[in-house]
Parts: sequence; C-alpha cells; structure tokens
Amino acid sequence: MNKFVGGLVSPLMLALLGGLLALLLVWRGWRRAGMVLALLALGGLWLASTPWLAWTLAMSLETRYPPVPAQASPVADVVLVLGGALGAPRPPAQPHLGFGAAADRVWHAAALYRAGKARWVVLSGGSPPGSENVAPEAEAMAEVLRALGVPASAMRLEGRSRNTLENALLSLALVRQVGARRVLLVTSALHMPRALAVFQAVFAGSGVTVVPAATDAEALGDEPELRTAWLPDARSLEWSSRSVKEYLGLAQVWMATN
Repeated sequence: MNKFVGGLVSPLMLALLGGLLALLLVWRGWRRAGMVLALLALGGLWLASTPWLAWTLAMSLETRYPPVPAQASPVADVVLVLGGALGAPRPPAQPHLGFGAAADRVWHAAALYRAGKARWVVLSGGSPPGSENVAPEAEAMAEVLRALGVPASAMRLEGRSRNTLENALLSLALVRQVGARRVLLVTSALHMPRALAVFQAVFAGSGVTVVPAATDAEALGDEPELRTAWLPDARSLEWSSRSVKEYLGLAQVWMATN
C-alpha cells in the first residue's frame, strides 16, 4: 500500500492526531469530550506499544505461511525475492551495503538455489523514493547472492519497483522471459500474506503459480515474557505499526479484487 497513507494510519500518527484533536476540543470548550479523546489516544498508543499486542498481531500474520527449511521447500522454476532487505551503498558517506532486519530474504533465496529448488532467481527491488540516484536494491541483492554462490547467469534483476504491487507487475515479464510456470515467492513471514495476495492477483491468468517461501519470522517461537508483556517499548510500537500496515494492505487487495 502507499507508504504515505500507511504512515498516516500508523498507531503513533493516530495517537498524535487524536491528541491534537483533543486539545482542540478542550480549547473550544468541550472539555469532557477532549479529555475522553485524549485518554483514548494515550491508551491506544500504550496498547500498541506493548509486546503482547505486537506479538499477537504479528503471530496472526506469520502463522498463515510459516517458514520451512530450504531442503523441505517445493521445487519451482524461479525463486523471486522481494526488496526491503538491503540498502545500496551511498558513497562517500556510506560506501558499503546496508543489511536491514529483513536480510534473511537474500540468505534464504541463496539457500533455495543451492538446494536445487529453482534454476532462476529473480530479484525485485528499486531505489527508495526520493533516492533515484542510488543504485536499485536488486543490484545490492545480486552482489550478496554472488558472494553466496549464486552465479550471475542465473539471476534476473528488476530494479524499478518501489512497492509490493510494482514488484509483482514488473517481475511478471521476467518470469515469463525465462519460461517459468511455478515461482517460489521469498519475503518476510509478516509480509507474506499481503505479498502473496498481490502476486496472485497480478499473476492471475498468466499460467504462473506463486508458492510462498517465507523467511524472517519474528513472532513465531518468540512469545513475550509475562512480566514484560504489558510494558511499552519502541520496538513493539514499530512492530505493531508494521502489522497494521499489512492488514490495511490486505484489505486494499481484497477491495480491489472483489
């Protein structure tokens, strides 16, 4: 979904907007309504910042397509890896690749290739919005995959996409180019339900089957401790925000296809 819209409906932004509206209500003389709205905004922000809610929201997404080892994955024609894992160099201040929290995607793609699960690897990821002078992420992923033993001749790069929908739209031509009929879609477990829904909608009628190959699980096997489950922290707020974004994206796909 649109990153700007996603930011507007994040728990933090909703709490800030609710707080500002509460101040406006108090200033206009509606003190009780303003106080109630302020408490709701603060309470919502606290709840979204708790490890319990962050874990619960993430689990509801990650359990749909849990990761499996590369050796246990099905055979396909293409391993298709989505961007959002690496940052391209930005010389001179940042001359090296940046490995993000989702870098597991690239590692898992290499493992799938080395396990003989597909002949081709398609890398889909462009430059961040506003950074068109920076090399596409697909090139950064290709550099890492070469170091992990994937030959350049097996890779096809799509370096123009900026979101999941564009990943699907722009990758389809490369998938068709290599004659693939079955694709292993590699992305984070949290992102997989939305990504799979988008790819299945875009690839519908193409004769290409998309199979989930999730990685980068955060919630699975990591239940929060009872003594800290209700203590808010910044990581949990960020985690909840990403889950909310995924649910909003799923709703967007559902409305577009129904």
